[in-house]
Amino acid sequence: MYVGGAIGDKSFPDEQKELLEKALTVASVPHTIETYPANHGFAVPDNPTYDEAAAERHWVATANFFTSVLGS
Repeated sequence: MYVGGAIGDKSFPDEQKELLEKALTVASVPHTIETYPANHGFAVPDNPTYDEAAAERHWVATANFFTSVLGS
């Protein structure tokens, strides 16, 4: 599982991130959780909160994660 959260996302505060991290670890679910210095919706080009640099980093990380789990 790959989760890319945003600092500016009130629905995914650090407490939730930590809870999710612990639950996935206990369940032995392979995962990566990252927090981007951006606002919620940063990776969607037609959102007002779109952040090109964060979005590019997010999509590269997402592709790398899927490649590592599923292969090329």
